[in-house]
Amino acid sequence: MASDVQFSNNVILRSFADQVERAGRSVPSLPEPQPMNDDQDEQLLDQIAGVIVLIGDLVDQDQTIKNLIDRFACVLDRQHFQRLAGKVFHDGITWGKIASLICIVGKAIVKIIGGSIPDFVSWTLNYFKDNLQTWICSMGGWINSISSLARFSLELDLGSSSSLIWSSSGLPFISGVLLGGFIVWSLIRRA
Repeated sequence: MASDVQFSNNVILRSFADQVERAGRSVPSLPEPQPMNDDQDEQLLDQIAGVIVLIGDLVDQDQTIKNLIDRFACVLDRQHFQRLAGKVFHDGITWGKIASLICIVGKAIVKIIGGSIPDFVSWTLNYFKDNLQTWICSMGGWINSISSLARFSLELDLGSSSSLIWSSSGLPFISGVLLGGFIVWSLIRRA
């Protein structure tokens, strides 16, 4: 469980840092992800972050969603964040909802200026630890999430109007994620 907590923290921090960097912003107070002990964990972390980036790219293509995120960032505080997360998971926790929440939160962080960013990161990390970590561990931890996240991103993409983009870039990406997940899984079984 401790490694899944560190893994969750790293997924969140890497995703937020990526959103900030992609927006061309500089936030020196954003905490750094901690190094992982195992190359397999690092590879899995990169793969999951890649799925979240894929979701983020799809969100960026939808102006309605972008407008909602802009409006939410204007009223964002701890209470609004907790209410949002409660609504996201009201009917159950899924890997897709977790990845989407990380993405949306990261996009909202980019809209926030100044000293509230570290607070927001802290709220997100605490929410994961207090409300999602037990579910993550009960589902076998992050190592078992690759196929579910890949399926979720496939469903997102097939539901979008960019099927040509999917066939040229999404399918090879998801295939790589699945292959990487299988390799990590088989190495863990041998250990």
